[in-house]
Amino acid sequence: MSSYKALYRKWRPSVFSDVIGQEHITSVLKSEIMSQSVSHAYLFCGSRGTGKTTCAKILSKAVSCDNPVDGDPCEKCPSCLAAENTLDIYEIDAASYTGVDNIRELRDTVVYPPSEMKRRVYIIDEVHMLTDSAFNALLKTLEEPPAHAMFILATTELRKIPATILSRCKRFDFHRITPEKICERLRMISDEENIKITDGALMLISRLATGAMRDALSMLELFYKADHEITEEEATERLGVVGRSVVFALLDAVCQKDTASALAVISEAYNNSKDLGVLCSEFSDTLRDIIVTKYVKDPSKLIDATQSDIEKLKGFSSKLSDEKLMYCCELCEDMQARLSRAVFSRRTIIETGIIKMCEEKLSFDTATLLTRISDLEEKIAMMSAGITPSGTPVSPKAPEKKANEMPAPSDIPFDEAPPMPSDSDIPFDMPSDMPFDGPYTEKMQVNKAPKPISPRPLSPRPLVKPQALEDTSSPERKPLMSYAELIEDVASCDKIAASMLEGGRGYICDGNVCEFEVTNPIAPMLLKQGDKAACLEAALTKILGYTPNIKIKFVAGVIQQNKADLSSLE
Repeated sequence: MSSYKALYRKWRPSVFSDVIGQEHITSVLKSEIMSQSVSHAYLFCGSRGTGKTTCAKILSKAVSCDNPVDGDPCEKCPSCLAAENTLDIYEIDAASYTGVDNIRELRDTVVYPPSEMKRRVYIIDEVHMLTDSAFNALLKTLEEPPAHAMFILATTELRKIPATILSRCKRFDFHRITPEKICERLRMISDEENIKITDGALMLISRLATGAMRDALSMLELFYKADHEITEEEATERLGVVGRSVVFALLDAVCQKDTASALAVISEAYNNSKDLGVLCSEFSDTLRDIIVTKYVKDPSKLIDATQSDIEKLKGFSSKLSDEKLMYCCELCEDMQARLSRAVFSRRTIIETGIIKMCEEKLSFDTATLLTRISDLEEKIAMMSAGITPSGTPVSPKAPEKKANEMPAPSDIPFDEAPPMPSDSDIPFDMPSDMPFDGPYTEKMQVNKAPKPISPRPLSPRPLVKPQALEDTSSPERKPLMSYAELIEDVASCDKIAASMLEGGRGYICDGNVCEFEVTNPIAPMLLKQGDKAACLEAALTKILGYTPNIKIKFVAGVIQQNKADLSSLE
C-alpha cells in the first residue's frame, strides 16, 4: 500500500498557531481554552477550504489536553496522542447522514461518558444538509447536552441553518484567505517538499484558489516532484487557465471594435483546448477589475493582480465608457447563463456575445442605446475641440477660391495693393463708326467679338432691403424664447436629456401646453422616462413660472430649416 498522502492532508495544521488567515477566530478559541470557558456548541461557517474542519479538530484535542500551551494542544499528553484514533471524537458527514433516524441514534449515544478523552466531541460537517426533522430532533440535545459532550457544527451555507439552531450555538465566521498569505504558505510548503516553482506561478495558484487553502494545495500538487522549475506560463498551461494575455488581447479588440481580431483570439483559445466557460468567467472578472480601477484611486487592495497588470487595466478603463462597461458586463452574465445550460454550440455563444460587444448596433435594448449615445457625445466633444475620433488634430483648411474670383479688399495688404487702372489700360474693342482721337494700340484688340456700348448712362443698382421672415407662428403658438437657457438648465441635471433637445425648437401653446420639435428620432421616447421627464419639467417650471403640459414630437429637417432662415437673413 502506498504511503503517499495528499498535500492538504499532510500539511493540515495541528495547532491554532499554524492556521493562517483566521486570527480573529483562533485568538478567541485559545483564550477560551486557557480560561476553561469552552462552550458546549459551536457553529463554524464560511466558504470551502478556509479551515473550519481543521479548527474543529484542533479544538476537540485542546479541550481534553492535559497541558495546553498558550491555548494550543501540547501534542505530547495521552489525550493528544490518542486524538487521531479515539472513539470519543465523532466526525459525522451530514451530507450522508441526513435523516432523523441518524440524529436519534446520535442523541441516544451522547449520554455515554468518554472512554479516553476528557470530553466527547461531535463534529458535524456540512450540517446544512440535515432535514427539518433531523434539526428538530437535534434541538433539545444541542441546547442541554451532558456535561461531557460538545458539538461543533460546520457549514458553507449559513442561510440554510434554522434560527433555532443558530440561537443555541456560538457562531464564528471564517474569512477567505488573502492571496498574499496563501502564496507565503505555498512557498514554505514547496521549499519543504522540494517543488521547484517560481513566485509568479505560486501567485497564479493563489489567485485561482479564491481564498481556499485546500484548493491551492490541490493545484500545487500537480507540480509535485517536477524535474525542472515551473514557470507562470507552464502553470497556466497545466491548470487549464486562459491567462491574462488572452483576455487582454480580447479586450483590446473590443475597445477597437475589431470583430475579426476578437474572433481570431477566441479561435486560438478554442484550438488550444481552452475551456470557453473559463474564458468567459475570466473576461467577466477582468471587466470587474476595470470598473474597480475606474472608481478607486488605489485598486491594488481590491484587485488580485500585479502592478503591470493594474497599469494595463487603467489603460482599458480610459478607453471604455461607463455605459460600455455595464453593457459588456450584462452580456457576460447572459453568456455565462447560456453556457451553463448549453451542451453544444458553446463556441457560438461566446462568439455572438463578443460580436455584440464590438458592434452595439446589433442589439436593441436600452443599455445598447445608451452606449451608442455615449459614443456619439464623445465624438462630438472631440470634434468640437478640433480632434478627430482617431485622435489626430484637425488642421483648418483654407477656403477654396474660384479661378476668376478676385481677392477681397480686406485680404490684400495696403502696401501691396495694385494701382488703380487708367483709362488707357482698360482693354476694349473700338467700334468702327465711333470717332477716336488717341493713338490706337494692340492692347485694345483683346476681345475678338465686338460688343455694343449702351448709350444710356450707367447708374448704381439701388440697395434692396432684405425682407424679414414671415412669422408663421399663430397667436396661439409662440416660440419659446429661452430655449438655450432651457438646455443649460436641463444639462445641469441630465446631459443626455439636454443632448436630445439640441437642434430643436420649443413653442408655448394655449392651455398651458409646451410643445417641442426635436430632430433625434429617439428623443420622444427618452424624454418621457422618469428622471429625464422630471428634469425637463423642473427646468420649464423655472423659466415659465408654472408647470406646463409637455408634448414632444420628432420633426425631420428642423436643423436644415434653421440654416435656411439664417442664410436668408444674411
